[in-house]
Amino acid sequence: MEETKQTPETEVKAPETEVKAPETEAKAPETEAKAAEAEAPETERKEKKDKKFFHRDQKELEAAKAQLAEKENQYLRLYAEYENFRKRSEKEKTDCYNSAYGDALTAFLPLIDSMTQAMQFSPADEGIKALAKQLSDILTKLNITEIESDGAQFDPNVHNAIMHEENPEVGENVITQTFQKGYKRGEKVLRCAMVKVAN
Repeated sequence: MEETKQTPETEVKAPETEVKAPETEAKAPETEAKAAEAEAPETERKEKKDKKFFHRDQKELEAAKAQLAEKENQYLRLYAEYENFRKRSEKEKTDCYNSAYGDALTAFLPLIDSMTQAMQFSPADEGIKALAKQLSDILTKLNITEIESDGAQFDPNVHNAIMHEENPEVGENVITQTFQKGYKRGEKVLRCAMVKVAN
């Protein structure tokens, strides 16, 4: 009889163990939910941190671009100033050289006048012809040319009118006589021609 009573007791305990298993399975979703809730703030903090760094990098980039633009403008202004200085220096140097060169050549013009007069008085003199030819070659080499005067239109830039006459045979402002020849080197006038102008 005692053995028959013990068997039912054992059979009753078995279902109790089976009931506890679902409780353990129910706790698993709750744990996952809590873990997800714990991870959510961490993800938000990471996103905020990334945004903060992104905005900071954007500001630094904009500042660097502005600084680069300013330096580029400074360079362009400095380069323009240098180019202006270089051109101005070259022009001053050229003008100074031409002025000194012209002054030196102007000092020889009386010699040319004397040679011209000597040719007029002694056109057959071989010595004077040889000197006049040599002087003419030197003037050509130095790019010195005689200013056109007799029969030309009067030009106040290269002619100096010291006399005036009425002459119906020639046109207005025509040069009828040259008292002293004028010379120029290139476009620079070394000496204006002294002339007589008609009408």
